[in-house]
Amino acid sequence: MYASRAIRDIRSGSSTRSSSRVRTPMVDGEENGSLDVNFHVLEELLAQKLENYQLEQQEESEGGPEAGAQGSSLLSVGAASNTTGSSIAHEKANKIRISSTNSINEIIHSLTFASRTEVSSQSREMLLAQLYKLIVSKPLVIHNEESSGTNDYVDEEKIQALIKVFLSGDYRSSSEFSLLYRCVIALLASDIEEFSGLASGEFQTHIAKLVYDPPNQNVTLDNKSNLITGLVGLLLVLNNGSGAYGIDDRIKWLLHDVADGYVQSSITLSKQVDKGETDHNTFITDKEGDAAIIGEATSRASQEANVAISAIHGVGCLLTLMTRGDYLNEFISSDEIIGKLVEFLDNEVNVDISKAAGRVIALIYEIYTYGEDEDENDQDYNYNAPYYEQESLFQIVKRLGNLSTKKVGKKDKKNVVSIFRDILNTLENYTTKEKRIEIYKKSQQGLDLLSQSTHIKLSRTRSLSINSWFLYLRLIHLKWCFSFGVHAQLVANDTIRDILREPPSEYQLKYGKGQGTGDGDIDDDVYFTNDVHNVSEKKRTEKIRKARQLKLDDELNHLEIS
Repeated sequence: MYASRAIRDIRSGSSTRSSSRVRTPMVDGEENGSLDVNFHVLEELLAQKLENYQLEQQEESEGGPEAGAQGSSLLSVGAASNTTGSSIAHEKANKIRISSTNSINEIIHSLTFASRTEVSSQSREMLLAQLYKLIVSKPLVIHNEESSGTNDYVDEEKIQALIKVFLSGDYRSSSEFSLLYRCVIALLASDIEEFSGLASGEFQTHIAKLVYDPPNQNVTLDNKSNLITGLVGLLLVLNNGSGAYGIDDRIKWLLHDVADGYVQSSITLSKQVDKGETDHNTFITDKEGDAAIIGEATSRASQEANVAISAIHGVGCLLTLMTRGDYLNEFISSDEIIGKLVEFLDNEVNVDISKAAGRVIALIYEIYTYGEDEDENDQDYNYNAPYYEQESLFQIVKRLGNLSTKKVGKKDKKNVVSIFRDILNTLENYTTKEKRIEIYKKSQQGLDLLSQSTHIKLSRTRSLSINSWFLYLRLIHLKWCFSFGVHAQLVANDTIRDILREPPSEYQLKYGKGQGTGDGDIDDDVYFTNDVHNVSEKKRTEKIRKARQLKLDDELNHLEIS
């Protein structure tokens, strides 16, 4: 069976690598293109550092000790050209020590205990890339199960040591910062049940402070986007199924304290750039100087927009954690939430911001609990929906889907049309009672009404079918956390797998499983008989875990991994 074979592959870490050629994990450009998120800079950095690291290993392996001492010094201490004999010996010893590091604990030791004079910044970046690869390629729960009682077992002390490096600000470049942060998030998220205590308090407060503080040469605007996405991904894993206490405050923080300011700043700067380009083309000035200023401002506006987009997507992801019902209805339908999102949506200056806001608005229409008695026939206004001025919202989405190629570019036109069409379909389906009920039933008619399933590539050979904004917003944060290793996590880590399962609809809770879809939760009986049998929390958790493992193939089929 596929599932058992996949787990064996993950446990063994087997691969079909050729010894004659260095191979690195595929940059996520192709997969993330389908997700329409901008992780490519981070993925290219990761791939580049891994390739450099592996080339070093290959050169030293093929060249022997002399090549290791005299060859490229990418993994060595940065020594000057007039190095003395003793320092050459020290460099050689250090190079061999670092090159032989091949476990999570050994790399963490090199990063946390070796001084900057022993391990150069360039070496640290490559070690962090290799560390990240090891973390995501095999879930930490599997790694520790296999390494129990050995020196390779990753305990709380090791992770705490790496977190301490992050908290102390001991990083010398924006690349080192982003790789270090991603390693810490991946370590915590890969075994959240074991290390949840390290994932809150001071750690989260420090991340929020870095988001607030002005950007600098290490914590750039791009890295602020990463800080937000990583924090939200961690909160997703940490709070899934737990009641999500305090998540509403996190949502307000992201939307009002982070996104709002960056949206306004980016849009204002973009308008100034447009005016500047007009002036530049109209008057004879210092063309080279003006072009440089305009280019710098354009880049700044784009980076600020990316911070805003990360925060907006983060709002959507955190909304999926909240329990559906009266409180959520009141929360999401307020001017504070959907009112602000509609404000972000209704702009033609930066369509990427509009797309992000539109996705979260569509999610709100998915998770809103609709009443049965209110009149839904008024075309312009709808009390039985998250946003009262219904027709106004629909018209905004339609207008954005028909923007001219001058505003969105010929290359992006098809993508923009497709996204806003899907958003509009969601709004219309969920505000039409008959369609909504069929979707809740998960009948064939209801499935046909949903947006066309998008098959997101998880690896070169595996993909995942996504047909709701709930799953989309969760997946993009898991992809940031685990990159090319997200498939390994879904196969072997039931905590992560649970995240890509939607909660049952009100119809399913009332009447049971969806009609003819065979997609009921594998452990419904465990969840719904818990109170009757008065099973302790520990026994309940163990029972659920065993049930999931016994039916892993069914679970993967439910996720439509193919």
